[in-house]
Amino acid sequence: MLKAKNIIFDLGGVVLDIDYKLTLNEFNRLGININDYSILTGKNEIFNQFDCGLISPSEFRKQICGLFNISVDAETFDLAWNKLLLEWDFERLKFIERLRDNYKIFLLSNTNAIHFEHYNKELAKKTGKELKDYFDKLYLSFELGMRKPQPEIFQRVLDENRIDPKETLFIDDTLEHIAAAQKLGINAIHLNGGNIVNPLKDTLTRILN
Repeated sequence: MLKAKNIIFDLGGVVLDIDYKLTLNEFNRLGININDYSILTGKNEIFNQFDCGLISPSEFRKQICGLFNISVDAETFDLAWNKLLLEWDFERLKFIERLRDNYKIFLLSNTNAIHFEHYNKELAKKTGKELKDYFDKLYLSFELGMRKPQPEIFQRVLDENRIDPKETLFIDDTLEHIAAAQKLGINAIHLNGGNIVNPLKDTLTRILN
């Protein structure tokens, strides 16, 4: 059993389910012909800059549309861009709330301003709470100017909260991020749900109990 005192969660694919194919399909319908979902996760410089908050939402839309010589209004673009964000799992959120009785809980996410506004608004609409209400602190790439797997973003969480990496568990669905955390001495678990109904709860129950 891991003697953890702190848990750092990724967002997409861990706390909130995502499906990149939905955005790829919508983008292709608009004439934004991207076939590799990895481009949406920072493998392209425009997406990487947007995730790091280095360009504004309007500049992001302008640059993407400019690449494909199309004209799309902001609302239509954002609907397509947000399509990958699935519904909140309220059982999962309640489980995280219960964990706060015994652990310090943090969120560390590669995310951007458009997505954050959308999923935070949807969460507040359905629960009356914002994302920050479920965690001790949020660490969002577009606010920090850096993103996983940069070691500095993990170190920021450790240093600001004066927590020991050996007493910290990090959960993410991307192996590259897991490896980066482990290099800093953080205990890291790759969450790969497969056919498990609630992989986050099942994994944590097995590791912590």
